[in-house]
Amino acid sequence: MKRKLMFLMTFLFIGIGLVTAQTSRVTGLVTSEEDGQPVVGASVLVNGTSLGTITDIDGKFTISNVPSSAKTLRISYVGMISQDITIKPGIIKVVLKSDAKALDEVVVTALGIKRSEKILGYAASTVKNDDLVAAKSGSVMSGLSGKIAGVSISNSGTAGSSQKVIVRGYSSFASNQPLYVIDGVPMSNNTSLSNDLGNGVIDASDAVDFGNGANDVNPDDVESVTILKGASATALYGSRAANGVVMITTKRAKQEKLTVSYDGSFMASNVLRVPQEQDKFGQGWGIWDAAENGSWGPALDGRLNEWGSYNLSTPMKKNFSFVKDNLRNFYTTGFEMNNNVSVRTGNEKMGLILSYGNTSSNGILPNNADKYERNTFSFRGNMNFGKFSADASITYIRKDMTKAAAGQGKAGATMQQELIQHPVDIDYSVMKDYNDERFDADNYYTWYAQNPYWVLDNNKNNYQDDRIYGKLELSYEIIPGLKAVGRLGGDFTNSRQKLRTAKMTYADNSYSADGGKSEEKGTYTERTDNYDQIDATVFMNANYNIGQDITLGGTLGWNLNQRKSSYLKSYLEGLFTEGWYNLQNGIDKPVSTNYMDLRRTIGAFAQVEFGYKNFWFVNLSGRNDWSSTLPINNNSFFYGGINTSLILTDMIPSLKNNVLDFMKVRAAWGQTGNDADVYRTLAYYIPTHISGGFGYLDTPLNGALGLSEYNRQPNNNLKPEKTSEWEVGLTANFFNNRIGIDLAYYDKLTKNQIISADVAPETRYTTAVRNVGEISNKGIELALNFTPIRTKEVEWDLGITFSKNWSKVKKLWNEGDKPVTEYVLQTAYSANFVAKVGEPLGIFQVPAIATVQDENSPYYGKTIVDANGIPTTSNSEMKTIGSSAPDFNMGFSTRLSYKGFTLSAVADWRKGGYMYSYTAQLMHFVGNTTRSVFNNRDPFVVPNSVIALPGGGYAENNNPVTSDNMSSYYSDSYSRSQFENFIIPKGYVKLRELVLSYSLPKAWISKLGIQQLDLSFIGRNLFMWTPKANNYVDPEITNYGNDITSELGEFAALPSTRNIGGGIKVVF
Repeated sequence: MKRKLMFLMTFLFIGIGLVTAQTSRVTGLVTSEEDGQPVVGASVLVNGTSLGTITDIDGKFTISNVPSSAKTLRISYVGMISQDITIKPGIIKVVLKSDAKALDEVVVTALGIKRSEKILGYAASTVKNDDLVAAKSGSVMSGLSGKIAGVSISNSGTAGSSQKVIVRGYSSFASNQPLYVIDGVPMSNNTSLSNDLGNGVIDASDAVDFGNGANDVNPDDVESVTILKGASATALYGSRAANGVVMITTKRAKQEKLTVSYDGSFMASNVLRVPQEQDKFGQGWGIWDAAENGSWGPALDGRLNEWGSYNLSTPMKKNFSFVKDNLRNFYTTGFEMNNNVSVRTGNEKMGLILSYGNTSSNGILPNNADKYERNTFSFRGNMNFGKFSADASITYIRKDMTKAAAGQGKAGATMQQELIQHPVDIDYSVMKDYNDERFDADNYYTWYAQNPYWVLDNNKNNYQDDRIYGKLELSYEIIPGLKAVGRLGGDFTNSRQKLRTAKMTYADNSYSADGGKSEEKGTYTERTDNYDQIDATVFMNANYNIGQDITLGGTLGWNLNQRKSSYLKSYLEGLFTEGWYNLQNGIDKPVSTNYMDLRRTIGAFAQVEFGYKNFWFVNLSGRNDWSSTLPINNNSFFYGGINTSLILTDMIPSLKNNVLDFMKVRAAWGQTGNDADVYRTLAYYIPTHISGGFGYLDTPLNGALGLSEYNRQPNNNLKPEKTSEWEVGLTANFFNNRIGIDLAYYDKLTKNQIISADVAPETRYTTAVRNVGEISNKGIELALNFTPIRTKEVEWDLGITFSKNWSKVKKLWNEGDKPVTEYVLQTAYSANFVAKVGEPLGIFQVPAIATVQDENSPYYGKTIVDANGIPTTSNSEMKTIGSSAPDFNMGFSTRLSYKGFTLSAVADWRKGGYMYSYTAQLMHFVGNTTRSVFNNRDPFVVPNSVIALPGGGYAENNNPVTSDNMSSYYSDSYSRSQFENFIIPKGYVKLRELVLSYSLPKAWISKLGIQQLDLSFIGRNLFMWTPKANNYVDPEITNYGNDITSELGEFAALPSTRNIGGGIKVVF
């Protein structure tokens, strides 16, 4: 049936073209005065007749059978001033000027096809280059933060780290990242994490985030970014589009002479947020102790104390006083440079751009421990010769990174943990020289941590990759109005990781050896990854006017997408020789693992577009995908969408007045998918790994291959996740377009979640692949734009975005006849991140405080404490703290221009939500949190508490938590009752960007051969406010990746930064 439908559509397109094609014709080209680019979809009518057409994707038009009596053409396009052009022989060239009084928006839709915003029946938001690069962040996604309603964008920390983009909430247990498409070709967005154990498992220990693929794109090469949010907008991408699509359009040469431009910036950076420490109590654990790394000691009184190793010939002394800004001063001032050079030239036949971009950063960690460099070389060209046109691009990227590990550190010490567990009265700065006898391995003051400066210098993580992506696109106009397009794209990445932790031993009878300090074995890891993607698309595109009232268009095509990934990893534990990092330098042989997967998706798609009298538009699209990751006999699934828009002010012209300029209503419905990952339908085998008291045993061994089936049971009936979504919206402009509003409401339901559910041991598996559950997301998106002032010399624009998403887990699955109501997504010690039926996706549960449950008892509901007066916890009951999701998000932007000066700012506000913080947990453990000075650490009795009697029953508790037990009260190692305080608020207000720029008058610079010269002062993340309960971390940082697991929170993650600097742009 589908083949017949496609055949009929093809016949329809060609048939219409043959009927309308004649030998006598008028041809022309319509371009924009603003950027010289073709105007796609402009209406071209022969005045006095019913003949007409619209321009194609190259801005060209052809009208056949034009009578000799016709003298002029009427050229019109939304957002531009209409023109009447005299008909003449040859190619008629028309240049349309922007109309400030009209809606001025052209967006890139699915497949890279440009469409007028007014005809779209779904939500699509576009940010152009000037706004993307204003703050010189070196990142496309960072340039979008706070600027688009319904899109949450966050960075996991330092330069080059991965970025998380979530469109309209989380709807999957596994994959929530959008599809990234650059110039019509899907690009890879793999995340490189040293702690990614595969199969969706992210380890919190020894975490190093080397970034994600979308972060490689040089913002200076980008013309615009459009985010397609709803299922109807993304249906043409089928099984890869359930989470939205980010359409990146790169710059193309205009009709211009040879032009050279330079755009650069230099930024200084410092740490944005460090944990706030208590300033009342110093080193010790119950009593003062020179070897302790906690602050559970006596009250700080300024007395002169000996401290550090007792083996020193000259004992060290210091005042027993709080060290102000101790954590903040550990970090240094970093720097970041962005340099971009481009050369471009073009005419009506051809355009070429060559560009080079360099982003270089030496971060805030001492000893050059966090360095990032990205070099980008790009070539883009396009040509048009009659009916034939071509577009080609190729980009090469080289990245080099050095990063410090976050997390707890299993293989070796991690810097952030060593910083946190440190007495508030000991100054970090005196320990910079770790070769100094006083601070070296043998004499470092504590037996429970390492010198953080030594950690940074010796536990290194290096990353390097080479990436090439690009495309070749050819198109040919078969007949007027009907074009065939072929597009071939590729994306290839090779990366290398070298991770090392140093070996450390202690001299006999040294201070460290006497204290039983654990030696460091030393580890070394080498890993090579390859990611390849090939995407081929062929389609026909038709656009026709039928009389003066009806426009009809359509697309019919085929797509092949193939993705391949592999890695080879070798891990060596136990170095023989200190300082030599080589796989041959081991006490034992290295353990090597390799992996490879290959997946392929074939799709057939079609789209029909209908317009009536330029005020009513309907779009119908569909795609069928055949996926290699689904069962071989059931791998075909269909996705589709329909949307419509009605421009009320064009349908009823009388609505237009001095107040209302434009009003459009729209509605859409669509269905998209989230394909299964590889190896979910078939078993695969891995080397056997046996753990015992003697250590580890790995196969192959003594000639025996020793492979074991992976412990996840495959599913031969697996289906893709499917998202159905409908939305309605309103767009309106008022008061000569000084006020604009875009409002949308959406309702989407995602079924067939793909998870690995726990199963009984007798199945011989630990988990089984299942399709389960339903997740609902409903939400409101609002974008407001104001222009309070618009004069010849002054213009002031304001923008506000608001989004609120209601998420709910509607059901999970059944075990027999019993429904499962909870599924643990991720854990951190005793804190669970859970999907629970009836609750938002991702709620936090912690052990509930034990209370008296007997309703007949006079102590019903009171807290049960132990003999030390410390609350106990239930063995079975968990307390829900709240969801990771915000109550709402808002963005604020302003831009004030006066003559050559421009002042702009962007801020955003996230209200509500929670996150787990290991930083908070560890600060409670070592006594550094401000909460730990409650009651000045004097004894207190837990309010409304009882103690269990030996013979049963309860009695009023009179046992205080004593000063000696204060560390146990706050420590999770003694009681789980404090876990509620490790779940902290995730809300914030951030000043993302503040930019003051000045464009020198052309009269001043033209004599120097300069077309444009801009100078700017730039600030990023200058200010952040968080609720009082979060005086620990930036809520956006995480070391759990960039998907649903990252919502758990942070595990001693590295801090984010504040940046201040300047920029210059010169065009010759």
